Amino acid sequence: MEKKKIVLFTIITFAISWIAWWSLVFIKKDISWIYQNPLYFFLFIVGGIAPTLAPFLAIKLSDHEFKEFIQSVFNYRVKIYYYLLGIFLILGINCLGIWIYGLYKGTIWSVSLPNFNSLMRLFLMMIVFGGLEELGWRGLLLPVLSKMIKFHLAALGVGVIWAIWHLPLFFMRGAAQYHSDFLEFALQVIGMGFVLAWFYGRTKSIFICALFHAFANAVPSSGLSSPSGNGYVLALIWLVIGLGLVLLDRKYLNRNTTLYEKKSGEKNE
Repeated sequence: MEKKKIVLFTIITFAISWIAWWSLVFIKKDISWIYQNPLYFFLFIVGGIAPTLAPFLAIKLSDHEFKEFIQSVFNYRVKIYYYLLGIFLILGINCLGIWIYGLYKGTIWSVSLPNFNSLMRLFLMMIVFGGLEELGWRGLLLPVLSKMIKFHLAALGVGVIWAIWHLPLFFMRGAAQYHSDFLEFALQVIGMGFVLAWFYGRTKSIFICALFHAFANAVPSSGLSSPSGNGYVLALIWLVIGLGLVLLDRKYLNRNTTLYEKKSGEKNE
């Protein structure tokens, strides 16, 4: 049943996303102007929400565990230090990347400070255009896969699949990833995937993963980002911190891996 759920989720997600996104690539549509055409806008949005919709279809076609899944989606009642840790961790990773860049390129803090006025707006927008993906990646794929293999290997597998899912965007004119370095992007996504996996393993909360996914996207977009040419350094920081969290905590994560939220009455450590 678990293998079936993984296969269903992966096929549904990639089928919906890649059909929609590769269609935009092949018609050579510049998505910078996508809002002017309802069909192109629809294709772009449908591709992006596939990981959000696919878990419901995969569950419907397998074990019908909707109640447990929904509980995990709205599980916001985790200890406050996880929220604080996530905020400072994401800010710290970006600051560390800028600091390392400054060691060999000179200080750039004057042009790298975030615009806090836009951060909240971007954060809310990124929940829709990014954060909700977590229903699929860490909400379904990670817990199901981690019941079959070690947690750190499951987190790695989800990160690789997550990175590959973005591939059409690198050929889509107007997309943020267009003609970017896919390897650099993939390494950073895998590293971020480890961090999000650790948070899920500790809290069993899809809710908190969605928030931190959105926040991680919003922070560099608000101005606190490394200049071009520093991408591999930032990716390495995400990888080292993310993999470190998962490996150092592997005994707990492997012992306490369960599908969706813990039973009522059990508290997250």
